[in-house]
Amino acid sequence: MRFIAFVASIFMRALHASLRLRHVHAENITETPQSIIAFWHCHLLLMLHSKWHGEATVMISQSKDGEYITRVFKWYGVEAVRGSSTRGGAKAFRELIREARAGKNIVFTPDGPKGPARVVKEGMIAAAMATALPIVPIAFAAKKKSCCGRGIGWSFRCRSRAHSFSTANRSSCRVRATWKNGARASRSA
Repeated sequence: MRFIAFVASIFMRALHASLRLRHVHAENITETPQSIIAFWHCHLLLMLHSKWHGEATVMISQSKDGEYITRVFKWYGVEAVRGSSTRGGAKAFRELIREARAGKNIVFTPDGPKGPARVVKEGMIAAAMATALPIVPIAFAAKKKSCCGRGIGWSFRCRSRAHSFSTANRSSCRVRATWKNGARASRSA
């Protein structure tokens, strides 16, 4: 199981290294000395690469999948308490409150693995009331880079495949074809 966690952490670091990141309003988390970090369950993969600082503790379910996630988080220096809304949740919640009172950030996925997706459950709100810590939401978004931007890309954009002449033309980004009045016009990118 340790090997799988190690490979998963290497994969996550490689994925992170392949991305161009832009943090928007990162001061919300970097200027807050201690907080409750909240992110949707579907954003779990890149949460470890956000700009959080200091020690953090996260609640992870007691399932076998939770064990893998716990071990991956250990590679990043994030501690875990084990429990969920269906098993061991009250004990894990009390541990999280103790960790917050000890000065650590606590981390929640307020929608949880069982969902409903992107609907906040009451556990995070109760933790905020018990600790008086601010909730700092984190989200991730991605967009596909334009394939014909200057100096990047590899594919050819054309209105339809019927209008393109060959695969070589479709795979070149230097020449773009446009169709005007039934005639083919080429221009350099």
